Amino acid sequence: MSSLLSFIRFKSFFFWDMEQVLFLLVTLAGVTHAFLPAAETKCDATSNTSVLCQVHLGGTVYIQMMNNASRHQLRCKKYLPTGTISVFSLKKEKVTIEEPFRNKTTEFFINNGTLKITNVEKNHSGRYNLEVFDPRGIQVKNIDINLDVQDNFWLIIACSVGGGLLILALTLCCVCCWKARCNKKSDRQTHELH
Repeated sequence: MSSLLSFIRFKSFFFWDMEQVLFLLVTLAGVTHAFLPAAETKCDATSNTSVLCQVHLGGTVYIQMMNNASRHQLRCKKYLPTGTISVFSLKKEKVTIEEPFRNKTTEFFINNGTLKITNVEKNHSGRYNLEVFDPRGIQVKNIDINLDVQDNFWLIIACSVGGGLLILALTLCCVCCWKARCNKKSDRQTHELH
């Protein structure tokens, strides 16, 4: 009778319904996403006129457009289906980040000619164009940058599955330990009766 009660307690303790499993998987996905560092991507557009730059969603991208932007004028724009929007401009050593990008996630560094976008979103994807002018206003460079923002979906799924397998392994270890303890206890009780 004692072993039957133990088995019933064991079964009710380790029997999970689908809601609990789903909750566990969603929690694991959230924890995995919270602890995975956002990737940093560096793209070098200093020697090319066209560059493909791939970055992960939520990450940071550094696009080096020139070695030093001092004493230059720059205009950076993004192409949209409806036309273009201005991203930033540099004139007389003053950087102006335009309204759609002025959300504290976009910066331009004059000393190394690098555009930095943090917490990259899907809407950052697209074709960007940078025009570089010398101090006399003559265009010296024209660069196209294709920014491709990719989802972290498969990485999160893989980590969640790995976490789920870890929990399953721990549960099986607990079951084995519990069974071993129950067997020792029943052996002791049987041994004491004889």
